[in-house]
Amino acid sequence: MANTGQHQTAKLIADGILNHQSSKTLPVFRGLDDVNVQDKEIASIVGVTAPTFSKWRAGRAKIPECKLVLLTLLLAHWMDDMEAVQGAKSNPKLLARLKTTRRCLYQQETLNQSLPPETVREGSHLFREWWFHEGEAASITPKLAS
Repeated sequence: MANTGQHQTAKLIADGILNHQSSKTLPVFRGLDDVNVQDKEIASIVGVTAPTFSKWRAGRAKIPECKLVLLTLLLAHWMDDMEAVQGAKSNPKLLARLKTTRRCLYQQETLNQSLPPETVREGSHLFREWWFHEGEAASITPKLAS
């Protein structure tokens, strides 16, 4: 049985409420807002300029699907980092932010299910490349300021 959040998102997509045309901001970008990593840092990881990333975020330029997969995996990684912070379970603001971010992640993962497998594989390779080369040496950790 599908995760409840994913099931609700699938229903929203089927109803036409959540798609690339009806909502300029993809769920992954709303989730990235919650992890508080600066756009220029994310753009650098993804391998684009800050203006290009800004256009993707605003829906003014089409994001390559493999980069969308990479952003989704980065969001999941940074969300895990936020959850691992000591005291996170007792911070109501952080818990609320995590809940919102988790919802955005589920929505984006549901959208990503329609991507071709080779695109998902390419995005996964990009994430692993970041993780092993730059992620270990200079990991960008989400800031916990509320």
